[in-house]
Amino acid sequence: MDKNKLLNSAGKIGVKPFIILILVLLFLIPLRMLDSLVDDRKSYQKDAVRSILEPKGGAPVIEGFVIAVPFKKTVDVWENGVKRSERKTNYIVCVPETWNMRFSAKPEYLTRGIFKAPVFSGTVHSDGGFSAVDYSYNKIDERDIVWNECVLMLGISNKKNLTKLPVITANGTPLEMSLMSPENASPFSNTVFYNLPAEYCKKGFSFTAETGIQGGRYFAAMPIAADNTFSVESTWPTPGFTGGWLPTERSISDGGFSAVWNIAGLSTVFPKEWIASEKKDAPVAAMRKYNEKYGYDSYDRDGDAAETIQIDFVTPVDNYQKTERSIKYALLFLIIPFITIFIFEIFTHVKIHPVQYCLIGLADVIFYLLLLSVSEHISFGATYWISSAAVSFLLLFYAAAIFKRPKWGACFALVQMVSYIFLFGTLQAEDYALLIGSLGLFFVVTLLMVLTRKIDWYAAQEEN
Repeated sequence: MDKNKLLNSAGKIGVKPFIILILVLLFLIPLRMLDSLVDDRKSYQKDAVRSILEPKGGAPVIEGFVIAVPFKKTVDVWENGVKRSERKTNYIVCVPETWNMRFSAKPEYLTRGIFKAPVFSGTVHSDGGFSAVDYSYNKIDERDIVWNECVLMLGISNKKNLTKLPVITANGTPLEMSLMSPENASPFSNTVFYNLPAEYCKKGFSFTAETGIQGGRYFAAMPIAADNTFSVESTWPTPGFTGGWLPTERSISDGGFSAVWNIAGLSTVFPKEWIASEKKDAPVAAMRKYNEKYGYDSYDRDGDAAETIQIDFVTPVDNYQKTERSIKYALLFLIIPFITIFIFEIFTHVKIHPVQYCLIGLADVIFYLLLLSVSEHISFGATYWISSAAVSFLLLFYAAAIFKRPKWGACFALVQMVSYIFLFGTLQAEDYALLIGSLGLFFVVTLLMVLTRKIDWYAAQEEN
């Protein structure tokens, strides 16, 4: 094609770039609607996951063991201007010297409609020891202590997580559940109370515990002892280790994972013992919050709240997250086919109506809608290639028809398919997405300059 023909073609479409710019801006409206649709589907997924996890108690958090030793304290009370003395019960709360916990999780998926969530069950084994209660530390007279009302407390985030009654022994003797429930002494979210013989509190004792639990999404434990060792294993191949401490040992394979934590009590918020009634100084269990990432309650540090170790049962592919990221790049990959058609107009002398531009842009928008809808039923990778192939073949036939030459249709489909391949690579390389996107944009601008370098746009306007 000689220079005069290029000038003539460019002159005929002098206002077309501005029309294309307006169309691109208009297509931001359906793209924004798609973004909102992704948010709606994520909300439906969270509701479905919540409905699966709620009957199981949500994510289980083993908050640990403490003992509570009651003592009487005389306080002055004013009533109607009259001063009188009153005996009130407070509690010395002591943490274990050691706590070793082992948990083996058996995971599975439960579904609600088209959505699914990882759940698990298993038995938690614990052992450890308490030292003798040091009541002199808080300047308490031994005569004020009510030794026969001591209790051992097991803390758990939700009692619905329990699948069987926890069995606890002290020095090899099974403990009975307590009829007394001194809730004001407990630092836990939910507590199971056990009667504890007086001599164990006075001399110290070792303990064992075993309980079945269930839950979903993640498992957590709160290091409350002076020396904590946690061991967790499962056949789940994609764990995520979060919380206040990372494992000191870990092993991950396709067959599952195992991890071990060794945590010193000095790194936690719990002292060796405290007075339960002194709420300002007493530590509290980790606070439950709504977790946007997992769509259910989770534990996190809040002020002086205690931290936990946490093992997330991560779902490998989040189709909504990848679809959302795809839509963020949609504007760039909408401009590419428009520029391609514009260049083809110059070289083929075929005038393309703005309505035809709209149809091409609509096909590109439908690609993202297909990504969202189909990926809810099959893997995201398969969905991506099916959707990109379908849209590319559609545009091949349409471009071949409007340019009346199959080769131009094939060239346009090739450009579209290459852009989809580039987008897929960007989605896969999450850490390098910005770099890849910048290089891709640079390549497009360079190619555009090379293809239009011989067009004298001012001369074209004068001739027109």
